[in-house]
Amino acid sequence: MTTPDLHLRRSPLRSALLKAGAKWEALGDIAVSAGLGNEEAARHLAITDLSPLPRLGFKGRETIPAMQKRGVTLEPTPNRAFRQPDGGLCLVLAASEVILLSPLGGDGGRLKELHDSWSLEAGERTYPLLRNDSHAWFAITGAKASDLFAKICGVDLRLSRFPDLSIAQTSVAKLSAIVTRADIGGTPAFHILADSASSLYFFDCLIDAAQEFGSSVACLDVLRSLESG
Repeated sequence: MTTPDLHLRRSPLRSALLKAGAKWEALGDIAVSAGLGNEEAARHLAITDLSPLPRLGFKGRETIPAMQKRGVTLEPTPNRAFRQPDGGLCLVLAASEVILLSPLGGDGGRLKELHDSWSLEAGERTYPLLRNDSHAWFAITGAKASDLFAKICGVDLRLSRFPDLSIAQTSVAKLSAIVTRADIGGTPAFHILADSASSLYFFDCLIDAAQEFGSSVACLDVLRSLESG
């Protein structure tokens, strides 16, 4: 076990997670919450903070070919997500913008490589965006996830209408958000990216909306268990 203050990267929700009973584990230079939730609860409805995990954006006219050149798995299809060989995700928001999410194992080496390989002198019409700083990252898992969204989002995110690897750039709890469905080991899962400065407010909104469905707060190791099957 560890404490968040000993690590370079930690969640803006650490005080709220501590109140929920979280312990902390070291994942490289990251402090991640532990000891919350279980697989059964996550298959029903659970909220997990993934904000400490690495993420990176690229934006510009030549972003798609630049990513393809670097071996990122993607197609020029806006509002679609693409699973990566290492277990991460590439979110194609537009022909000129992508966001890359690390695998649940927390290995940010590939994203660091992509960031460090970019050079202004190369003349590519794309540039990196440090989404660790701008966006908090949540996962909502379970069969009742769509019911939660029905209370706080105007987009129809029912599983039958919003298939796996779909993206909605919309408003959730009156905040601009990027919602990506990317199921984990057969369990419905939605990744949400929202303004990091509003992460505590957003977390409270998610908890409030989920209460009537018997939700729980989960931690990263629970999602990893779902992933391994």
